[in-house]
Amino acid sequence: MPLTYDLHLHSCLSPCGDNAMTPANIAGFARLNGIGLISLTDHNSAENLPYIQKACAAYGVKLLPGIEMNTAEEIHLLCYLPTVEAALCLSREIYALLPEIPCDEAVFGEQIVMDEEDHELRRVDKLLVSACGMGLEEAAARCAELGGVAVPAHVDRESYSILSVLGIMPEAPAFSAVEVHDPARLPPLIASGRLPQGYEILTSSDAHYLEDISAAPRALGEGSCLQRLIRGL
Repeated sequence: MPLTYDLHLHSCLSPCGDNAMTPANIAGFARLNGIGLISLTDHNSAENLPYIQKACAAYGVKLLPGIEMNTAEEIHLLCYLPTVEAALCLSREIYALLPEIPCDEAVFGEQIVMDEEDHELRRVDKLLVSACGMGLEEAAARCAELGGVAVPAHVDRESYSILSVLGIMPEAPAFSAVEVHDPARLPPLIASGRLPQGYEILTSSDAHYLEDISAAPRALGEGSCLQRLIRGL
C-alpha cells in the first residue's frame, strides 16, 4: 500500500504555530486523517522532535525528522534527516548562527518545547524565524553530510521561496525534489521556464493549525528521493 504523507508541519515551537500544535495532537490528527508518514519541520529548530517521535510511536505513525531552515538568503529549505539525533545536530548548528534577536512573544508568538504528554518543558529564547548565517549551498551540503535530503520549500510562493528570491532554480546546489504548496500553480511555473521539468514534486500542508493537517494526504512514490531515509525509520 502506498505510504501517505504530510511532510511539512509546524508545532508550538514555531512562533507562528498554534499552541494546540503539540507533539501528541499532531501525531493523533495524523492518525485520524490516515497519514502514514509525517515530518515535523519547525523553523530553524528540531527541539520538539524527540517528543513527537514518542507520540508518533504511540499512534503508529512514521516520523521523518525535519527542520525548515531559513537560509542566509531568506530561502526556506526543508531539511529531512535520517535520525532525530542528526536533526538535533543540525539544529544546534543553526541556533548558533541565528542573530541575537529575542522572541517577543507579544509580537511573534510563543516558542514552546513540549513533551509527548503535552507538558511544557521550556521556551526558546532566540527568534527562530530569523535568517540564519548559513547560505543555501552550505545548508544543502551540510544536510547531505548528515545523511539527509534538502528540498526547497513552497517554491510556488512569492516569499521565502527559492524562486521568489533567486528567480530560477540554480545549477548549484542540485536538488532532486521541490515542494509545491498549491499544485495548480505548477503548470505556469514550468511553462515560464522558472521551474524546469524533472524534479520530484512534493505537496504538503505547511500546517500551523491542527485543522490544516492534510485531510486528503498524497501518496509517496516508490521512486521518491526520500525512500532511502524512510526505509531506515
